[in-house]
Amino acid sequence: MKKYALLFLTSFISLYGVAQTVQGGKVNTESAKLVAKLDTAKKQEGWTVRGTNVLLLNQAAFSNWVAGGINSVALTARADYEFNLKKGKNLWENRILMGYGLRSEEKSDATKVEDVIDLTSKYGYQIKQSNWFAAMALNLKTQFSKGYDYSKPAQSYISNFMAPGYITFGLGVDYIPNDNFQISIHPITSRFTFIGDKAVFDPDKDGVLTDAYGAKPGETFVYQLGAYLGGRYKAKLMENIFLDNRFGIFTNYLKDPQNMVLSYSAILDMKVNKFISTQLTADLFYDNNQIGKLQLKETLGVGLTYKFGKY
Repeated sequence: MKKYALLFLTSFISLYGVAQTVQGGKVNTESAKLVAKLDTAKKQEGWTVRGTNVLLLNQAAFSNWVAGGINSVALTARADYEFNLKKGKNLWENRILMGYGLRSEEKSDATKVEDVIDLTSKYGYQIKQSNWFAAMALNLKTQFSKGYDYSKPAQSYISNFMAPGYITFGLGVDYIPNDNFQISIHPITSRFTFIGDKAVFDPDKDGVLTDAYGAKPGETFVYQLGAYLGGRYKAKLMENIFLDNRFGIFTNYLKDPQNMVLSYSAILDMKVNKFISTQLTADLFYDNNQIGKLQLKETLGVGLTYKFGKY
């Protein structure tokens, strides 16, 4: 468990250092320029609204190909919106992340390649004239539709909308020197795990009930009280290449605090032109109440991108 936590933090810190590396014999000053620009922007008050819509396509086709192959097509849609308000010492940040994708192979049923709903709302009150904010944060995370374990011959039914659904509410402080970097330290954090579909307790549909997501068969939610440490860093690595990565660590005071919940996600956006880009995403997740193993999801696709607002 500790090695996973170290891996997540190391990945985040390493990527933070990427923008400071030497490129072509010159120190990359993109971060410094952005900080200077954003320090000026911080004085401006009011709403900041921005969003990204992405439609990615992956496709493979074969005809009389002696080496073999299976015709397939995958389509993924993603939306990432931010609505932030700054007024005096008050800072209110809201983010909506949604994604859904399907893959279809010849002579096979469609399978999910992405399914996420991630909603966050944070309020902070600036402490004196510093970069520290007394903060509270609310997060909801779940998925749109039923999920299955496709690795088993008889696909196991393992998830659905709000099964599980996670609602987290935390109190603490945030360190926000600019719009590109922030750290959240919330020593008082409540985490609710909701089970809105009791079918997940019987994944193989054989009448044998099992625990699911830390809940006993028949339970509808599990409560945890603990501490949360999280962060986000955005960087322009080079012209038309942008990285947005974040991490989160939660430990439960009430039971097995050593079994931390770890999450890390990164989006690498490589812009071709105003409407076309290549996007690489990577997600790492560990929760002992799920499968007790490090989970990895990676996607790569080319598609249409539409952005609005200032980035």
